[in-house]
Amino acid sequence: MPSIDKPFIYTRKDYLKGTIDHHTYYRNLVKPALVEFVKAAFGIKWLTDTRNDGHFNHIPLRKWDAISCNPHMPSKWDWELVEDYPTQAGLVCVLKAAARVAVEQEQQ
Repeated sequence: MPSIDKPFIYTRKDYLKGTIDHHTYYRNLVKPALVEFVKAAFGIKWLTDTRNDGHFNHIPLRKWDAISCNPHMPSKWDWELVEDYPTQAGLVCVLKAAARVAVEQEQQ
């Protein structure tokens, strides 16, 4: 799995071909500042809540939508590098990938 410190490795085509899974593709777009932003927005306690189904569905979608326009999100250029473009659903996927990174860091 790529590090959040490395440049983009996978493209949308890799994801659609099944070369990589959903999480790996969106994690590809996560930068360390976004991980910190998500931790600050929700708090690590909420991210690691026992109600977490692995997809952070215990946090209402409206809350993910509300933080999707922050300065730490992938830029238009970032999306172009992975041969994709941002949609609201894709932005939430990136945020949830950042949340997974935050939880993994907490568990280490």
